[in-house]
Amino acid sequence: MKLSTLKLAVLGSLLTPMTSVFAEEAPAEAASEFSFSGNVGMYSDYIFRGYTQTKHMPAIQGGFDIEHSSGLYLGTWASNVKWTTEGGYMKDNDLEIDIYGGWAGDVGPVSLDAGFLQFIYPGENVNGGSEANATELYVGVSKDFGFANAGVSYNHVVSTGAFGFDDMDGSGYTSLDVDVPLGDTPAVASFHVGHQTFEGEGNDSWDYTDWKINLDYAINGTYSVGAFYTDTDQDKAYWTYNSEYLGEAVGGVYLSAGF
Repeated sequence: MKLSTLKLAVLGSLLTPMTSVFAEEAPAEAASEFSFSGNVGMYSDYIFRGYTQTKHMPAIQGGFDIEHSSGLYLGTWASNVKWTTEGGYMKDNDLEIDIYGGWAGDVGPVSLDAGFLQFIYPGENVNGGSEANATELYVGVSKDFGFANAGVSYNHVVSTGAFGFDDMDGSGYTSLDVDVPLGDTPAVASFHVGHQTFEGEGNDSWDYTDWKINLDYAINGTYSVGAFYTDTDQDKAYWTYNSEYLGEAVGGVYLSAGF
């Protein structure tokens, strides 16, 4: 995610008075301090940290971001999901909304990205059901080596409940990602491996590692088509629901656009 995936309203309220105050002095300079971007995509499956969020059904996803020249950013991203209702956590929910914000920039020879990430699943929890919403803090460091860009990141859960588990604060997800441009073509091969840990009494049995390979082909700098393959070492005894193993190996395709 960067998912992906709200912020416009928040920053809009900050930006409007700021622009009005400095409009007479330097309107062009004030406007250039902010940049906006967005993305939308269609995916054959929504895979999050190795396992399907849509029971291997297609997903439509999209988001918006606003960035300041200082490196501060705020964004939102959304996708359809199925696990919240079919897993028995919520009565009526088929939507995930993420809100995130932080700072990204160069620190010496590396690039740093740090911030917060709020997962929101609108709707009413089933009586006695565990919390689906989750709050994480994250930090990532990456470096461009020319022939490849490599980065490591860590997401740390700070909410008590998260993703249908209780006592999750302190849980974390560590990932290693490498992007390799394929010569002078607009294609990029990406490789990912991540490890999810679960805090709380009895939750450590759910710990697992996932990996993914992805091939992305950019078209006119705006569109992307791609294919991926992902797998996990999740314990089937824990990650099987209604006779379906959620962590099974799966491949997929997607079409996305940025603006």
